[in-house]
Amino acid sequence: MSKPIDIRYIWDKETFLKASEVTYRYELKHSPKRFLGWIFIAMTQFGVVSAMKGGGIGLLLLSSLLVIYWYYFRWKIRKVMLAKSFDTLPQANEQYHITATKEGLVMKQREIMWQDILEIVSLPEGFLVYFDQSFIFFPLSAFPSIEEKNRFASLARENVKHYHRG
Repeated sequence: MSKPIDIRYIWDKETFLKASEVTYRYELKHSPKRFLGWIFIAMTQFGVVSAMKGGGIGLLLLSSLLVIYWYYFRWKIRKVMLAKSFDTLPQANEQYHITATKEGLVMKQREIMWQDILEIVSLPEGFLVYFDQSFIFFPLSAFPSIEEKNRFASLARENVKHYHRG
């Protein structure tokens, strides 16, 4: 039997915001909703062109603000709102200790068997582990060494049907 892999981290504000950003970007990239965003941007840019041709300053200003919001402020506004809500979370600043074994992931509250995990996504920032209707984020700092991170990736690849790089 191989040695279990210890995964330890504190669910602090920095980890929470990193997990939120990683999940937001991954799910937006792999969601049909991104097409709605593209349609929104196309319509807004069409409004900019129409306003420039027709001299509609109000429409030009509104369209320009929407484009600026979409490309620059969308995540920043969401990040500020998430940071404000962090202190109200029941798991704020909680220390997590998860053990990955041949059977699954063992936590203080529960055990998740490998067959119950729907998907694991390996990202440069860490791992997203999807199960039931939720997910867990394991930041790279949760692993004591790069070898342990690679052992976890190998164990996940062997046991989870949908393992991939994001």
